[in-house]
Amino acid sequence: MIEDDPVYRQFLRQVLKKIAGVALIGEFGTAKEGVAACLRDKPEALLLDLHLPDQQGVEVVRTLRFTLPDMIVLLMTAHPRGDLPRELLKLGVQGFCDKTASSVELARTIRSVLAGGLSYTSTAGLAKPPAEPIVVLPGDAQNVLPEVLTTRELEIAKLVSAALSSKEVASKLNLSTRTVEKHRANIHAKLGVRDVVGLTRWCMYHDLVK
Repeated sequence: MIEDDPVYRQFLRQVLKKIAGVALIGEFGTAKEGVAACLRDKPEALLLDLHLPDQQGVEVVRTLRFTLPDMIVLLMTAHPRGDLPRELLKLGVQGFCDKTASSVELARTIRSVLAGGLSYTSTAGLAKPPAEPIVVLPGDAQNVLPEVLTTRELEIAKLVSAALSSKEVASKLNLSTRTVEKHRANIHAKLGVRDVVGLTRWCMYHDLVK
């Protein structure tokens, strides 16, 4: 983790101890120390503060993305901006958590992103994008229109982009989890996206996320 507040670091430590299968391999108070450690140790995931004394968290992500494109990033801040979610999605950040979140909420967010999901807190929100397309999509995904999806696939795409898991989508739509997973595989194939982040970018690009 990279977090300059020692009190919040202690809070994060306690939360991580309660999550099965998660091990904290290092904690740092500055971006310089944290970036060096990430490049050296290549962790699977990073808990990152948005505002660090020597560099902004967004810049840390930009630096690390070149060398560690698959590293999961969960960014935290006490001062969320309305445009922040869109900016983070462009960088492939899987999660955003308000520092006012409880230990239970934070643990849920961490589990979600480690499981391959996309989790953004309601405080930050997935703001509706402006008229001009600001979300960068991979390959030719921007040319794939919503009409290529069936009504059910489009419904599932929207729910997944709202950070619902396959199990939660299945419960909401009265489907089996296996059926939802099949729909998600078809959606990814049709759109040419690989994961939840890519799908959410596509939904935002086409103004489907409210």
